[in-house]
Amino acid sequence: MKKILMAFLGIVFCTGVAFAKDASNPASFSGLWVLDFGQTKNPPAGLQSYSMVVKQDQQQMKVETSLEGDLQAAPSQSGNAPGGGYPGGSGGMGRRGGMGGGVGMGRMGMDIPGGMGGPTGGQGGGGTPGGGRGGQRGEGRSQGSVAAYKLYPQSAVYRLDGSESTAQLGDAAGTDATLKAEWAKSGRELKLSMSGNEDSTQKGGKVQLKDQWKLSDDGKSITVERSIKSPEGSGTVHLVFIKKDATSPSSAE
Repeated sequence: MKKILMAFLGIVFCTGVAFAKDASNPASFSGLWVLDFGQTKNPPAGLQSYSMVVKQDQQQMKVETSLEGDLQAAPSQSGNAPGGGYPGGSGGMGRRGGMGGGVGMGRMGMDIPGGMGGPTGGQGGGGTPGGGRGGQRGEGRSQGSVAAYKLYPQSAVYRLDGSESTAQLGDAAGTDATLKAEWAKSGRELKLSMSGNEDSTQKGGKVQLKDQWKLSDDGKSITVERSIKSPEGSGTVHLVFIKKDATSPSSAE
């Protein structure tokens, strides 16, 4: 009986050691990562490319982000909301979408006449109670998606011991933000957060952005669940990055 107990304790000890080793050697996100448009949900219209160069050691993780394109809210992101911007007289994404049968066009709130008083315009959601408000909600979600890309810092350094660091958001004013990183128990997921105050813009207010990075088992992809609350809009985005060979000069430094 004593031998069985000792054997059992030995197994428990070895399992604990193995777990401790795994926890002390968390996933490495280092590499050149490129957005996979096929697996990413509803990327903004006009986005041409989105990539990250990540350099990680035991103390910190540096993220250099490169974004190209003229980002606009994708129609599919607000089309299911009342007044969601599809032809047929609904409210649209524009702020004036609740008037008549106009179809909203992006952030500028431009309207295309949708047959005011005609069969199409008469049945549109824009003229129904709440149609305009639905358009604004759809616009907020769409603009939140765009903000989740554009407000992310071009350069950020996260301290992996849990202490705070600072970076500048991607807005025109380069707003200062406080960053923090936290490992999940598995060591395969990393929770990132940043917050700042846009006090130099007309929309001035709090910006809160949270990421959850998960490395695939084969180490060839990163799934990022990102949420944002900001004066530009609020929402969530699902991003998938694929690892590329580090052949470009920017990733070989």
